Amino acid sequence: MLGSYADTVRDAVLRAKRPAGHLIAAGLAALIVERHGDRLRSWAPDLVVPVPMHWTRRWLRGGSAADELARGVASGLGLPFRRAVRRSRRTVMQNSLPRGDRRGNVAGAFRAGRVTGRRVLVVDDVTTTGSTLAACSAALLFAGAAAVYAAVAARADMTDST
Repeated sequence: MLGSYADTVRDAVLRAKRPAGHLIAAGLAALIVERHGDRLRSWAPDLVVPVPMHWTRRWLRGGSAADELARGVASGLGLPFRRAVRRSRRTVMQNSLPRGDRRGNVAGAFRAGRVTGRRVLVVDDVTTTGSTLAACSAALLFAGAAAVYAAVAARADMTDST
């Protein structure tokens, strides 16, 4: 995590979500690796996986900040990037829901491909309650992952605007 979802970090994450935001996402990924690379390497992941968007939202947005972040983290760590998780159904955007409703919104919303015995690093742009990361982790573990770890650019807390 680079910091709280506020000020400069929030601005960078929001820019990374826009069309042509891949350079900002690449910069955020480079900072994640620079600041936390030793810890990420100590987990000995085998591959880096982004938190997926539903294909319709990805198409409307023109890309995925999580994909670009994961691609940059994978490159910085010298690991393979793989879209091993897919969103199997549309969900309401998490930031539009009260915190208490977010876990149920993403429960069962992800499916993972074969990752048997692999140690997986899941990457997303922002986490608030951890519900999306937990749902992705559950899908990966169900698909046979040996371990699942997470890295994010920012963490929103109760005082941050989400």
